[in-house]
Amino acid sequence: MIEQSLRDEIQGYYSSFLSAKQFRPRYGQRLMIAEVARRLAGDTAGIDTSPIALVQAGTGTGKTVAYALTGALIAAAKDKTLIISTATIALQEQLVLRDLPDIQAKAGMNFTFSLAKGRRRYLCLSKLDASLEGRGQSSKTSDFFPDELLVNAPNQAQVLSLLLDSYGNGTWDGDRDSLAVVVEDQIWRGVSTDRSQCTNRQCSFFSQCAFFRAREGLDQVDVIITNHDLLLADLASEESQILPPPESSVYVFDEAHHLVEKARSQWAGFLGRSTTRSVLEAGATLLDQLEQDLAAAQLTEISQILSGKPGFAVVIAEALTCFDQLMQHLAGFEADATHQGDVGRYRFAGGEIDPSLQTECHYLASLLGQLDRAVQDWRRTLEQSVSGATVKERMALEGLIPVLGGFSSRFVAAQRLLQLFGQQQAPDASPSARWLDFRSDDLLVHCTPIQVDDLLYEKLWTRCAGAVLTSATLAVGQDFELVAADLGLPEDVVGLIVPSPFDYAQQGRLRVPKMQQNPSDPNAHTEEIASLMPGLLTESQSALVLFTSWRQFFAVIDALPADLRGDCLLQGEISKAELLNQHRDRVDAGKRSYLMGLASFAEGVDLPGDYCQQVIIAKIPFSVPDDPVGATQQEWVEARGGNAFYELMLPHAALRLTQAAGRLLRTEQDSGVVTILDARLTTKAYGRKLIAALPPFRWDPNTAG
Repeated sequence: MIEQSLRDEIQGYYSSFLSAKQFRPRYGQRLMIAEVARRLAGDTAGIDTSPIALVQAGTGTGKTVAYALTGALIAAAKDKTLIISTATIALQEQLVLRDLPDIQAKAGMNFTFSLAKGRRRYLCLSKLDASLEGRGQSSKTSDFFPDELLVNAPNQAQVLSLLLDSYGNGTWDGDRDSLAVVVEDQIWRGVSTDRSQCTNRQCSFFSQCAFFRAREGLDQVDVIITNHDLLLADLASEESQILPPPESSVYVFDEAHHLVEKARSQWAGFLGRSTTRSVLEAGATLLDQLEQDLAAAQLTEISQILSGKPGFAVVIAEALTCFDQLMQHLAGFEADATHQGDVGRYRFAGGEIDPSLQTECHYLASLLGQLDRAVQDWRRTLEQSVSGATVKERMALEGLIPVLGGFSSRFVAAQRLLQLFGQQQAPDASPSARWLDFRSDDLLVHCTPIQVDDLLYEKLWTRCAGAVLTSATLAVGQDFELVAADLGLPEDVVGLIVPSPFDYAQQGRLRVPKMQQNPSDPNAHTEEIASLMPGLLTESQSALVLFTSWRQFFAVIDALPADLRGDCLLQGEISKAELLNQHRDRVDAGKRSYLMGLASFAEGVDLPGDYCQQVIIAKIPFSVPDDPVGATQQEWVEARGGNAFYELMLPHAALRLTQAAGRLLRTEQDSGVVTILDARLTTKAYGRKLIAALPPFRWDPNTAG
């Protein structure tokens, strides 16, 4: 039950915000505030329910104010931290630079906030110091991972000095994103680190560390902004968490429709043949190189301790032999791979592999586990020696510890893939998608769980103090069943669709032109789209055109008349941000401008008013047939007596189609037309379901059927 004082506080700050902005209350925003408050505070008519809100709120609702204002107040009342997680950098920047400061100022709320990032976004003073002193590439041990070394660049010395001076004089906080200059990736990687290589409190620069200063700052703020990847990695890690634990947190997942895909990636495994073999080969000489580097630093006593730990060389040799045998076994599947360009792909049907392959994977994984434990043991020995070391000895030790961390992280990553790939599937459990990619110079092994519902339920929903999941596209029509099941939400979580402020019937039209061809004949369908495109584009000054494949994208572009081609801005030619800037500049100048792209342009593209007068969708965005995860999902549904098309493919296509159509209207003053060049919307029975899932645009009289 929400206490009256908290209810009054929420209403008071919301009224202040509206008054300061000279806004009228939005019905949808008020509804969302009430739902978020009710669920997070547990005000559910005396029934013990999960403190989780599932809210679909489209553009124009004002959902950021609804969840941030309400979430911050309820989290404070619970003595918890509010963590707002997004899928994109653009939304994080919008929250930090615009939305949260605006709520603070206009509502008069007193809360603090900070953006959480991983170690790689921060300067590592130890690596910078080593680079400036010329120690970054001096030891033989450091040569094991050349990708971590500072690569010589024309302006390297100048950049390194600038980093040191800016951090030293306090004009820069060590965050790469706040630098006034752009630092090339090859330089930045040489002066940054990750969790496995960081020496933490053993580092001479720990008290000045940019990352740990930022990390300590997170303990003091009321609201943390982060991304889905970092949050899920934090949940999956058993050590070195950056964020507060779920028990101390109230979460908001904006862009929540990405959460399942992000979770699959987090709990997936990947192995490259060439990289993994290189690590094992390097491991064969690791102990000798360590002993040489320690001896050069006059640390012979530690060297003797390490040399007294037998068995490592034997395990490495055995691991190399087993690895080659496994790769030879997997190479045998190349004959049955499906080739596209230079890559051949073989997917294990149903995610199942034969018992002999399982045995090979498990044995090799056990060997990698032994290697990791040995390396971790050596690392602890070096770390324990740091405190009593001389300055010279300490510098040597701090240079060697990250190398051992690098080996450990690589051993663990390979071990994880092998454990996942060789895992025997329980009879009733969902399988993992397993596949191989054959390249001219490499073999890549993949394993991804098709279901992450149990993982999210166990690690997040049953532990957190509260959560809000929101996006413009969560429900299929009015149904939240698909997203709730995929996310593993507790059964008592009920979704809410917040009414849109848009008058779709007045502001937008839906058009499905009469077409002779459909995507079942890809070439003929593409040719017809190419013939229709000039007429469709020139109806308006601006348009966003969305394709589902590069093949069709380029075929249609190549067929455009030269003068019309000059009015098109193509995904991939320059960065997405620069494309959008050029598009806006052209429209502002009164010129025609047509953005052409694939799925990534179907979201995160905000083009109000004249910037987008038409959205053209080439075809229904069904999942691609060569997607290993989707194909394994479909097989699993069919094996259990279900219908993969109606249970998986159609609902996901409806969500993607709705997301794409949502690019048309961004404000209550916008208008335009959504054109879908796929006759199946009017000729197939399932077309009605897809149309019903779209916003209720008025039906264009020129539409087929």
